[in-house]
Amino acid sequence: LELLRRWDMAAVDLGQAADDAEAVAAALDRGAAACDAVLTSGGASQGEEDHMAVALGALGSRHFWQIAIKPGRPMMFGEIGSTVVVGLPGNPVAVFVCGLMYAYPMLRRLGGATWPMPRRYRLPAAFAFDGRKVGRREFWRGILVDTPDGLAVDKFARDGSGLISGLRAADGLIDIPENATDVAVGDRVDFI
Repeated sequence: LELLRRWDMAAVDLGQAADDAEAVAAALDRGAAACDAVLTSGGASQGEEDHMAVALGALGSRHFWQIAIKPGRPMMFGEIGSTVVVGLPGNPVAVFVCGLMYAYPMLRRLGGATWPMPRRYRLPAAFAFDGRKVGRREFWRGILVDTPDGLAVDKFARDGSGLISGLRAADGLIDIPENATDVAVGDRVDFI
């Protein structure tokens, strides 16, 4: 809710639905009847108690689910009637990243505003990373550092989607494209 308020959007708290298929469907249905867009967090993966994907498909249309990004793979997008539904992941870092990179621009555009392209800076990496899994886009928490050669970006040491300490420490996000493998010190990376 706080992110939506910071984005100057009117937020309606629909409460927390129990890990129950009927409760999730009822909450989505209630939200679709009352709002122009519904953002949810959690219940979007494939666990036994994750009911968002099935509920969205049953009530409306699920346009995509499980995208090739980290963090945030289980994010989904769909519609119930004329209401847009964005199912964000449950882990705090994934919610934040998917919210900023995907939900925020989409909601602004649906509200008639321009698409806010994030500011990108090509900065040298102050870190090395070997053996990255290709085929998915990754957003790493980045910390700006002064070096003898100028400004560079360092990667927060731990990647867990539940580690909000990385969000507090970060100055922005390092955007690693799908086809990038290893990152060496000095390689130019996109810093948002």
